[in-house]
Amino acid sequence: MAIRSRLPLRHWAKFMAVAALACLLGALPQAAQAMKFYVANALGEVKPEEKVTPAAPQPVQVIFEFQRDGKPNARATKVITPWAMEDLKGTGAFSEVTNAPTANGAIISIKFNNLVIKEELDKAKKQAFGAGLGFGLFGGVLAVDHYVVSIDYVPATGAAPIHTEVKHELYAKYGKKDVEVPGTEYKNADEAVKVLVRQALARGVNNIVADPAFPR
Repeated sequence: MAIRSRLPLRHWAKFMAVAALACLLGALPQAAQAMKFYVANALGEVKPEEKVTPAAPQPVQVIFEFQRDGKPNARATKVITPWAMEDLKGTGAFSEVTNAPTANGAIISIKFNNLVIKEELDKAKKQAFGAGLGFGLFGGVLAVDHYVVSIDYVPATGAAPIHTEVKHELYAKYGKKDVEVPGTEYKNADEAVKVLVRQALARGVNNIVADPAFPR
């Protein structure tokens, strides 16, 4: 998420759908401080009673790709991959998480797809223009980033993949928009996206480990 004019998070403008909204607001110096970021509550954290942990965790090679509308985004992939690697380690599902091949041939392939809903984006642009004219005092903007995270885990060379899919959302709010946001607020875009990535991967890995096809 980025405001392009004189702001420290410019890289987000390249790979988040709400960036179009942010660029419109970038003409206002106060826009950066006024924007608020929320991670949707619907997915949430994996609860202790839900968590499944392998009896004997095995090493895994990670292949991670960030996409926008199904198309690879190299810059976003580079930024987010280190976060994803740490998040995968944090699940406790694997003895080692690496980007190199492992002895057992296990691979986890992750595609983090940011979907652009054109109708929503067009509406946000119009709202942003109105909010900008009023310096955020009259009306406001609420925009949503949709994510579909596709995960395939191959436990060993030649084994059939175990597949799961996780959906998540990020909200951006600007101006005095009188609406309840179904999410938890974070202090900036980076922090919000890190939480979103962690929650999505934790849920996805838990689904994989809970699958009957996962090696016991």
